[in-house]
Amino acid sequence: MHRIRNLSTLAMIILVPMLVYYPYEALSWNLELSFLDPGKWTRNDSWVHPDAQIATGTRIVFFTVWLIPTILGWLAYVTGFSILLLLRRGTVFDDRIADRLIWMGALIFGSASTSLLAGAVSPMIRSWHNPDGPLPLRFWYDSGNIGMTFCGLGFLFLGIVMREAIRIARENEEFV
Repeated sequence: MHRIRNLSTLAMIILVPMLVYYPYEALSWNLELSFLDPGKWTRNDSWVHPDAQIATGTRIVFFTVWLIPTILGWLAYVTGFSILLLLRRGTVFDDRIADRLIWMGALIFGSASTSLLAGAVSPMIRSWHNPDGPLPLRFWYDSGNIGMTFCGLGFLFLGIVMREAIRIARENEEFV
């Protein structure tokens, strides 16, 4: 149990900066592109016509589309931190750990899959105001996001298996 406490403490120390850095990194480019540097939307971009006038509503839609995966990813980090906190306190084979693993897996899956979706609709949203009309959906796939989608499913399934194992262990204890 001592090793679990030490490892969870170390992981928490590593995870704390990520709780700040992840949303900063994910939002900084989005905020700059959407609101802070309005000219960046049309400057040196192959998707957007240089003379296009970008409406504020379009910028809000784009920002929101990319905000959703960021929020889901940050919540996955918070859920992971709560798992580490439970482990540090000595809680190992418990329904709370299993439930949080399921939540963390679902949040990672949601973040990665909505990020893939955001990448597919981004050219269309950014080109809404082009004189020739918007670009079509772009089926863009990032191997990192696809990998994270499968990692999320892995955590989700691990949590489900852990929950079932805890239930079976409790049933077996009742028979003895």
